[in-house]
Amino acid sequence: MGSKNQKKRQQPRSSVQAFHEQIFEALELGYVLTEKCELEKAKEAFVEALDLSKKFRDFRAQAEAISCLLWLAGEANDPASIEHWERELDSFIRTRPKHVPPMVWYCKGAIARHQKEYRVAQRHFHRYLRGTIQDGKENYPAGARVPTTATSGVLYSAGARTYDEAVARGWAMLAIVLHQRGFVGRAKWLAQEILRRYETKKPRTVMGLLYLFLGKLAELKRELNEAVKLYQRAHASFLGEHNWYYHLHVLYAYARIARLQQNYPQAYWYLDLLEKATSGSGFGAIKKEILAEKNRLEQDAVDLLIDGEHGVIRTREGGQISLRKQYVLLNILEALSEAHGRDDQLSRGLSKAEIIERVWNERYRPEAHDNKLYYNINRLRKLIEPDIRNPQYLLNWREGYRLAPGLRIQFIHEMVRPESLQKSEGDR
Repeated sequence: MGSKNQKKRQQPRSSVQAFHEQIFEALELGYVLTEKCELEKAKEAFVEALDLSKKFRDFRAQAEAISCLLWLAGEANDPASIEHWERELDSFIRTRPKHVPPMVWYCKGAIARHQKEYRVAQRHFHRYLRGTIQDGKENYPAGARVPTTATSGVLYSAGARTYDEAVARGWAMLAIVLHQRGFVGRAKWLAQEILRRYETKKPRTVMGLLYLFLGKLAELKRELNEAVKLYQRAHASFLGEHNWYYHLHVLYAYARIARLQQNYPQAYWYLDLLEKATSGSGFGAIKKEILAEKNRLEQDAVDLLIDGEHGVIRTREGGQISLRKQYVLLNILEALSEAHGRDDQLSRGLSKAEIIERVWNERYRPEAHDNKLYYNINRLRKLIEPDIRNPQYLLNWREGYRLAPGLRIQFIHEMVRPESLQKSEGDR
């Protein structure tokens, strides 16, 4: 009789454990999908975790799921979703203060950073750290996965897989926020101290984040060689972890460095790669940064940008012209830009005979080619000149044409992948 009653008492416990495991798996899937840049699927996983946690009254998991959805709304740069999930989270904090996990404060800190409220973000990351350390004292064996069991009541902290990683991630975010508040020396010291302390353990994501941060500090001081070395370390760290989400931020850093080094084709290559990788709706925040960097690049780089890969021309007046499949016009511009860019004769142009030979691959005959050439030159001028009667870009030159002397021109071909990417991809 006693054994039967004992069986009855144990049955509900095993069901509860199965429910907790189901919730935990949904949360874990959400974090993994985020690292793989599948943000829409990650959102679905966190919504599933939220629904399950509400159904089975797992309050801590409920708060964690809402926090993750808030973080994704911030990454999507979606004000309506941010407002919705912040309201949900604030309501939870008011009604169930004893069930608030550290992840809540991490995500609130991330949103405050998005909104440039750096003092508020610092407070939230401090609360995250205090909560994580307190949880660690109560629940985490040193170096163990978080949680040790699905029924322990302890879930992930900022997506960390170990206690050390959870704590280190909090310190890393504090270093970043300190810099954003203007405490540059203190922020740099803290980042270097975290790297030193966790050098052997190498907690996931944290090392790459710190290398990115220190690289940005070097970049701001125009120590570009040092910045590149640090970005390459971040690159290797994120690739080793298969963390494609943070790898996007490395590519963005490479684009900035290429612009500062005046390697404009390479900068455009990185930004083009980023635009393709962030085509989904969940990347609003980084898309905004990519657009701002593209605008800086267009201002810094050239008076006339000729994108042969996409058939687009941009002028210093800010206009963008699509040539679609007008390859003849692109080929004329390419030939003239090559002549313009010779180091020994910057103001040189091409004769009509040279243009015909390069563009049409034919021997020049005035009666057959002059009208064809005049027609296409006129089409080009209508596209790129602010005033066709007073050309500023495409000028007459001797028995032919040239691009205006001193004009900064960039012709983008289909570019070779950077050596750093070729090496890293070869290691996969």
